[in-house]
Amino acid sequence: MADHDLVLKCWGGIEADFEGHGGEVLTRLFKEHPETQKLFPKFVGIAQSDLAGNAAVAAHGATVLKKLGELLKARGDHAAVLKPILTEPAPYIHTHIYIYIVLYICCIINK
Repeated sequence: MADHDLVLKCWGGIEADFEGHGGEVLTRLFKEHPETQKLFPKFVGIAQSDLAGNAAVAAHGATVLKKLGELLKARGDHAAVLKPILTEPAPYIHTHIYIYIVLYICCIINK
């Protein structure tokens, strides 16, 4: 079984609450790696204690998870999905965020 198939087996739980999981992923990213919060101008002024439950953080996290879902569902044929991400102003940042999110999802799978 390919890695994307393994993640897709539990993806329904993620899809059921994109904002909740997305907010949690970005909150954990910003708390565990505070330097990453500075890479998001609209989140710079949010105190660490206010990240959890912040609607803007959750909404952006949902956007990231939805795009990750598209990548997973492409099952390796993801060039068309990746192209817009890699041509955005900060592709390096996006790549690292997606890697972190995949690792987070793997942790959920292994629970």
